[in-house]
Amino acid sequence: MRQLAFLCSVALLLGGGSRLLADAKNPNYEDDVLPIMKQSCTNCHGNDKQKGGLNLATYAAMQQGGSSGAVVVPGNPGKSRIYSLSAHLDEPKMPPSGNKIADAQLATLKLWVEQGARQNAGSKTVVTPMPGADIGLKSVVKGRPPGPPPMPTIGKLKLDPVVVARRPGAVLALATSPWAPLVAVGGQKQVILYNTDDNQLVGFIPFEHGQINSIKFSRNAKFILVAGGKGGQSGKAVLYKVEDGSKVLEVGIENDAILAADISADQTQIAVGSPSKLVRIYSTTDGKVLHEIKKHTDWVCAVEYSPDGVLLATGDRNGGVFVWEAHTGREYFSLRGHTGMITDVSWRDDSNVLATCSEDATVKLWEMENGGNTRNWAAHAGGTASVKFTHDGKLATTGRDKGTALWDQNGAAQKTFTAFPDLGLKVAVTHDNARVIAGDWGGVVRSWAAADAKLIATLDANPLPAVQRLKVAEAAFAAAQAKVAPAQAAFDAAALKAKQATDAYNAAVANSNKIAADLAAATKAVTDNTTAMNAAKPLMDAAKAESDKAAPLATAAANKAVAIEAVIAAETVAAKMLAEAAAKVPANGELAARSKAKADALVALNAELGVAKKAQTDTAAVLAAANAKFAAQSKAFTDAQAAVAAHQKTVATLTPMAKPAADAVAPAKAAADAANAAVAPAKAAIDAANAEVTSTKAVLDQLKAATAPPPAPPMPPVPPAPPKK
Repeated sequence: MRQLAFLCSVALLLGGGSRLLADAKNPNYEDDVLPIMKQSCTNCHGNDKQKGGLNLATYAAMQQGGSSGAVVVPGNPGKSRIYSLSAHLDEPKMPPSGNKIADAQLATLKLWVEQGARQNAGSKTVVTPMPGADIGLKSVVKGRPPGPPPMPTIGKLKLDPVVVARRPGAVLALATSPWAPLVAVGGQKQVILYNTDDNQLVGFIPFEHGQINSIKFSRNAKFILVAGGKGGQSGKAVLYKVEDGSKVLEVGIENDAILAADISADQTQIAVGSPSKLVRIYSTTDGKVLHEIKKHTDWVCAVEYSPDGVLLATGDRNGGVFVWEAHTGREYFSLRGHTGMITDVSWRDDSNVLATCSEDATVKLWEMENGGNTRNWAAHAGGTASVKFTHDGKLATTGRDKGTALWDQNGAAQKTFTAFPDLGLKVAVTHDNARVIAGDWGGVVRSWAAADAKLIATLDANPLPAVQRLKVAEAAFAAAQAKVAPAQAAFDAAALKAKQATDAYNAAVANSNKIAADLAAATKAVTDNTTAMNAAKPLMDAAKAESDKAAPLATAAANKAVAIEAVIAAETVAAKMLAEAAAKVPANGELAARSKAKADALVALNAELGVAKKAQTDTAAVLAAANAKFAAQSKAFTDAQAAVAAHQKTVATLTPMAKPAADAVAPAKAAADAANAAVAPAKAAIDAANAEVTSTKAVLDQLKAATAPPPAPPMPPVPPAPPKK
């Protein structure tokens, strides 16, 4: 197992096609470049002839340059005319006639310049640093910087890959932007950028220096640092702008591939580790080496600055871990405990805790107050290959057991993700802690949801050329469009069903409520009218008693009046007869007296009749009032009785209807809830379909723009016809 781990580490760090140190070639002028010059250049630029004032026949003469200035800038092939003209990158192309020199010779020439343009095998390498960049920050912002996070600008990055291999290579480098939905995958001589929100390919950043072994985003997410090189030959660390992929600066005087690199939080330093066992710290201002740290006893495999920029952590193949003062290079802590190669280091956001992982399978946490080991656990059998702190304090890892996991800081597994087909090599976590992304030895890159470990996407580490991706994008766009109509139809059907079910539920509720209300009203009316009927009955009976009592009195009064009237009538006749008799015999005093007495009796009878008439009227009025009262109470009683009967009939009708109506509400509500619940997924489906159309359309448009032929140059103006003679 140990031998296997060692062989894997060699392959991991150097790549399948790299040479071991023992086989490395370090070209020099006398042994490697002069033969090329003699074959292709010295006929015109030699001791006998110096076109342009340039003599390439000797090292000293070459150093003097020509009439256009220096032809070699050690460490910078792009600025060295001896290479750029020979490679036909600039004008005038050399040789001036015929094809450029062979690719193998160009590679030797470029490597010679990159490594410092040495004169012979015994010469010391002296490299002129690349011009730096004014990117240093006056202060370090802890946490998320203000403003929107940098994202690549559409149309700025290359959309065609630099290399398309038969199969993807091992994922030796992988990083996510700390504040933007962006992941960078180390491909073959190129960085592949994906948007982690929609998993769409954003573009490529070429890395012409060889194999990519390390990718890091700057802490403010504006830059991406890519490091690597050619095993046993050269190593470079190049800083690019995230927005357009343009090169900002390049550092590295390494004679071997850089294995790990990082840029400080204040962006004034770039630290690199390599098989030289050195940690070199370069200035971003002028590219010069600020510090060379020589404490490591084996290859330096891991390098990372603390988020606050105060400390620098490095790890080596012998299990050594050191923490340095970033700006002085002085040792701060030596962290002992690992027994295998250090494969990765990661700082917690507060810079107080460092995580390290190793081929010994463990992850260890170190506090920065005393350098103590606070936690350690076996994360991956056979070796833990990568570890990354999330912004919320969890740790993501992957390793040789093909597994990827998410842990808390006590070493308890929070999530375990589906196994890779091959050894896990690199892991990263998106800026929002929502996704864990990892890559394996076979070039498989996967993105999972951190919340439920669900696989979201597989990212291509070996994308096809833009023309072929265009065909795929056209098919994807057509497929996305085809999803919209059925999704819309399903949504419309779900919305209609939800409306109908809701209407049915509302109707069931209204019907049940109406029946319940009507039943309650009828029941109350029965009660109220029964109360009224019960109240009217004694009143009616009392009125009847009054009427019965008043009737004989009224009859007696009427009879008495009639009787008196009859007596008066008879007495009136008698009185008339007496009066007539008395009138005939005026002298008859007895007749006169009797006549007067009769007249007085009539007066008394009329007075008695008046009293009787009044008694008749009064008793008749009492009887009429009693009869009216009886009639009113009888009507109230009869009306209440009729109302009770009517409402009892309503109650009898509604009672059997109430329960079924109430029982119908619950299933109607369940149906409405189910129908309405189906609307949200249908809406999500149509939104997803439309979003897919939008995203695939954007990809399609980008690829169409990238593959479109350049516009034809404007036609020259037609000269005017010469004047006729």
